[in-house]
Amino acid sequence: MKYIESKNNVVFKRIKKLLSKSKKRKISKEFIVEGIHEIKICFEAKYQFLELFICLDILSDEILFNINKIYPNIKKTDLSKNLFNQLSYKQKGEGLLALVKSKDFDLKSLILPKNPFILVAESPEKPGNIGAILRTADAAGIDAVIITNPKTELFNPNIIRSSLGSVFTSQIAIGSTDEVIDFLINNNIKIYSLFIEKSIEYTTINYNGSCAIVVGTESSTLTNKWKLKSNKLINIPMKGKMDSLNLSVSAAIVIFEALKQRDAV
Repeated sequence: MKYIESKNNVVFKRIKKLLSKSKKRKISKEFIVEGIHEIKICFEAKYQFLELFICLDILSDEILFNINKIYPNIKKTDLSKNLFNQLSYKQKGEGLLALVKSKDFDLKSLILPKNPFILVAESPEKPGNIGAILRTADAAGIDAVIITNPKTELFNPNIIRSSLGSVFTSQIAIGSTDEVIDFLINNNIKIYSLFIEKSIEYTTINYNGSCAIVVGTESSTLTNKWKLKSNKLINIPMKGKMDSLNLSVSAAIVIFEALKQRDAV
């Protein structure tokens, strides 16, 4: 096993750039996953692993044994503790990083059941919000998460971290607003979009059958294209002085109301 201890090593520099630069991830079509749990989920989701970077100064003998057992045919490189800590976002690094090949998120690649339940998020920007949405989608068993006009690429380390690896467990697709609207209409999927004005309470909707819940950011509402193409515009009643909720909170409220109805059928 190769050992790296110099910060000038080309491999170390490359990993560091993949963690910090979105452009580098897009060009190389590679990204980094940290953490035993997240790496296991990624591996089970059939992502292509290119290399594992371990730190023998951190890993216990038991964990190292399990890594060699689970990932026997993947190249492994040992990083010094100093170098590993420069890459790790965790206060107590677990001593394991994975270099992984990216996947494309094409709408055409989605495999949907007979009556799909879909979440659409328009132009999400904050990694924490995106990660929280993906965790909610995983918890609710959403059939697909579609993101339109994303402001942050999905293999951003902060999204992987905040999603706790659920970025790998959900079916995800990306497209423009027009592409996504056409996809939903062509597949006879009803569109229920969250709007504050000229909308009805979200609990009055029947979410059984094929449907998509569409949410936008709290800083800017959904674009008018959704207003024109939606089957219904819905809202979450507010009793305080605020007129909006956090993106992931709004999505969760409506998703679990829909799930309650769908599970009752």
